[in-house]
Parts: sequence; C-alpha cells; structure tokens
Amino acid sequence: MSVAAMACAAEPAGLAAANEQFAAGKYMEAATAYEALLNDGPPSAELYFNLGNALERADQPVKAALNYERALVLDPGLREARNNRALLAASRNVPMPPHRWQDDVLSIVHPQWLVFAGNVLGWLGLFGIASVVLARRGRPAVAIVGGVAFVIGSALFALGWTSDPRNADSTLAMITSADGADLLNAPANNSTPIAELPAGSPLGILSPRGAWTYCELASGAKGWVRSDSLTAVVPGVELAR
Repeated sequence: MSVAAMACAAEPAGLAAANEQFAAGKYMEAATAYEALLNDGPPSAELYFNLGNALERADQPVKAALNYERALVLDPGLREARNNRALLAASRNVPMPPHRWQDDVLSIVHPQWLVFAGNVLGWLGLFGIASVVLARRGRPAVAIVGGVAFVIGSALFALGWTSDPRNADSTLAMITSADGADLLNAPANNSTPIAELPAGSPLGILSPRGAWTYCELASGAKGWVRSDSLTAVVPGVELAR
C-alpha cells in the first residue's frame, strides 16, 4: 500500500508535501493535501489511490474504499487499488460492489484497448467495403472480409464502452454516513424500512430527488435513502441535497 508514483497536472511541490506527510505518518494531513490537489486539478486515479491509502491508515475504511473505487473508475487497470479494496472488504467488512460480467472483462483487458481495437477494425472494415463499392468490381472476398472486420470491430467497441467503469459505474453510490442508512419504502423518515444498510454498502442510483434518492440494491430491492448519507462513486457527480 505504498504511495503511487503519479503523473498528473498537480503542482510537484504540493504533491511532494502530501507524500512527505504520508511518509511521516501524518495521514489525515496527507489526506487533506491529496483532496486539495484533486479539488484544484483534474481527476487522477493515482491521487484517489493515495487518498484512499491515507484514509485507510487514518482508520476511515469506508472513505478509503470510496476513493479506491474512484481510482478504479478512472483507471480499471490500477491493480494496487483493486487489491487494497479487496483487503478492506476482508479485514474491515466494507461491502464490495456485486460482481458483474464487466469485472471479468476488466481482469483480462483494459476497456480502452477494446475501444481502440474496435475503432481500428471498424474503420478498416468500412474502408474495405467502400473500396469494393467505389471500384465497381466484383471483389466479394474483400467485401466479406471488410464486413467481418466491421462487425468484429463494432462488437469490440461496444464491449469496451459498456465495460468501462466510467459508464458501467455511472449510477453507483456508497453509503458513507458513519451509522449506515435505511432503505425505506417512501421518502419519509417514518416510512417502513426495507433493509438496513451498513456504512460502505454499494447501491445503484435510480432517481435523485432533493433530500431523498431512489435507489436499488444488488438484490433488486428498491427504495429511498436520504441523499446526505450517500456519495456517488464517479468523481464529480453530486446528489441533490
């Protein structure tokens, strides 16, 4: 769980100071510094990973898990964040998001490579088909190969797009209130509880509506959760309060 080496737009002095605080065991000070760098610059998987490390060392496992998840949204190939997230689930009982087919894809290949390969094959296929049509010659083999390349390229592009966490996790949120939260059958404090959700529980956002958010659990149960007990996993997504 070492501090990641980062290539980001943050100022080197600020980043160096944050890393020094982490190395000195001043974990909350380091976390504050990493948060400031994230607020002042573009999102960075490595900064979210370092923030998760600092928060974990500061005994804030739920917030650490949230930031590991954010690191993985920005860079699904960041294995250190994936490993630390799994260790938190095992050692601190911070629930993991449900396993999905996208996770199986991510364990094999980065979604950006799928999108890139899909683009290349798709355009090559279109070029092959267009060359036959424009030449007005009977070259069925080229047209067939072009058609196959276009179909495979389209499939790879779609697979990469749908498995990219920035898309697959666009509605994922986490219970970040220290005492957890209740999933209720109506947006009112006195309504009937459907489930008790411990801190760190993942759930899907269906409809944010001010002080309440309509959510769905992995089990399929749907209900209302107070918006101030939730934090969206995708950086920059704010739930209405």
